[in-house]
Amino acid sequence: MNNQIKQSIEECQSIIEHIRNSINNKECNFCPKCKELTSLYNALNKLSINIKSDLPIEERYIQAYLPALVGVSQINPYDFGGIIAIINIIQSRCDLANNKHKKIFISHSSKDEAIIKLFVDDILQLGVGIKPEQIFCTSIEDMGIKNGEDIRKHIHQNIKNADYSFLLISNNYKTSEICLNEMGAVWAYDNNVKLYLLPKMDFDSIGWLCNTRIAERIDNSIALDELHEQLQQHYSLQNTSIRSWSRLREKFLQEIKAV
Repeated sequence: MNNQIKQSIEECQSIIEHIRNSINNKECNFCPKCKELTSLYNALNKLSINIKSDLPIEERYIQAYLPALVGVSQINPYDFGGIIAIINIIQSRCDLANNKHKKIFISHSSKDEAIIKLFVDDILQLGVGIKPEQIFCTSIEDMGIKNGEDIRKHIHQNIKNADYSFLLISNNYKTSEICLNEMGAVWAYDNNVKLYLLPKMDFDSIGWLCNTRIAERIDNSIALDELHEQLQQHYSLQNTSIRSWSRLREKFLQEIKAV
């Protein structure tokens, strides 16, 4: 967690606890302009500034609650509860970001490296806003296994702790023992499995490998739009405008045709 964000959260929580204790112990004098609410306003405003780039949705919620703290002797209990809830959400988001394990695990064949790199670059990073350090992908430098690490253990740890596991299926994938082992581990942990067929693959050809009801084609624009929306909501991201996302999606769809 960023130190500035951590300090801002702790400051807000300290003020909230003081206000809560004052009310519960009947020590609150309900001054015309409550100094504690003013302090909470300033702390929340500081927190809002610190999280704006990383948590834009939560930042907007804070901004919506700020007017309820201006020039009042007491705060509406519903607004007070909402402020407490949004601070708890922010802390949870930041704690999750501190997790050493990757958020996205990509199971693929190394022979499909060109398409995988386009998917990671155009869709996950530039399109959705997922950071490189949050993605585990062995075909991309700095996203895979470092020298000296136990390969099998490292892969299973990242599958186990991933928020989402992507299975990118191709003929190369089907004939790879390593890929099939990864697939077995992914299904075992069942962490939001996303299954996509690469070009030249069809639903009939994947046979017993997967449940075709949850499979999508990686060159399907509607499927990519749904993925973009789901990941941005899950991680509270707002990386691109609709127009920018559309350009990136179409760029990806055109580039994979040439692979």
